[in-house]
Amino acid sequence: MSGPLLLGLGTAVPDRVMRQADWVPIADRIAPASVDRAVTERLARRSGIERRHCDTADRPGEPTFYPPDPQGHGPSTTARMARFSGAARPLAAKAAGKALAAAGIAPGRITHVVTASCTGFEAPGPDQWLVGDLALPPTVRRTHVGFMGCHAAVNALAVAASLVLSDPDARVLVCCVEICSVHLHYGERLDRLIANTLFADGAAAAVVGSQGHGPCLQAFDSVLLPDSPDQMAWTVGDHGFEMTLGARVPEILQARVGPWIRGVLDRHGLSVAGTGGWAIHPGGPRVIEAVLASLELPESCGAASREVLRDFGNMSSATLLFILERLQRAGVPRPWMGMAFGPGLAGESVLVT
Repeated sequence: MSGPLLLGLGTAVPDRVMRQADWVPIADRIAPASVDRAVTERLARRSGIERRHCDTADRPGEPTFYPPDPQGHGPSTTARMARFSGAARPLAAKAAGKALAAAGIAPGRITHVVTASCTGFEAPGPDQWLVGDLALPPTVRRTHVGFMGCHAAVNALAVAASLVLSDPDARVLVCCVEICSVHLHYGERLDRLIANTLFADGAAAAVVGSQGHGPCLQAFDSVLLPDSPDQMAWTVGDHGFEMTLGARVPEILQARVGPWIRGVLDRHGLSVAGTGGWAIHPGGPRVIEAVLASLELPESCGAASREVLRDFGNMSSATLLFILERLQRAGVPRPWMGMAFGPGLAGESVLVT
């Protein structure tokens, strides 16, 4: 047995594009008068994002999903979940179809499906959607990783790897789908203004198995960073899901990531210097900078993460697979170290060899 192997990757984004210039008028419309337009423009410039693909982006001649609201609430959670479902289902199928094609595996040969999302809830949900939309076997085993945030791709891959290790004949389809744009906030809290500026929509999928060719999912690791549970949270509110993003997140990551990741590499006989590629989840430019500083890495090691942030924004759990796909297409030598951070403040890593 040679696995678990990453046999194929696929990504997809909505066709609606929101550039920086498109975003500022929307931000003005949903923010109270107390938020100066200059603040919105400054946050957009500092985001490192040139464009985001967002299902809720305005289109000429169509009603906006985010109208002015004197109450400062915006669409109800019910309305946001309906928009999530309509956008997420075709996006997940598109990304998963690409991953199957890249792996050269017919849908009927998939034995397990592992899905992840933190931006929508529905049952039947993404796991069952994929069975119907891709004509997967009705007997496929399904697992959904829900509400774990930006690092959930690592959790989903870890589930897939465990399934393959327990059954060499398993062929697992992993799919992360996020419609973050249904959760834009009305209000003046700075952390939510920042979240509005960063998050976007996307889906990414992978096929994991032990038979074939591809990078090996060598190891996974988790850490709960101490003294940080108040720094990041994601909760369900009456008008969408609500983000809490503490100002100390970059500081905590810079202090804690280096010792954690060095320990992970050391346990596998590897080093920071000997790692060929880095997939750092781009929670924002300062997150990438903090991780690079903590590991004493040059700016070039964050190139793939910055490129994905620039071109797509932060797509929560889907983002890390976008970066791994970019490393693979660029022929970056392995091993690769992928890492992402989420509520808690929690870190998850995957070592790819």
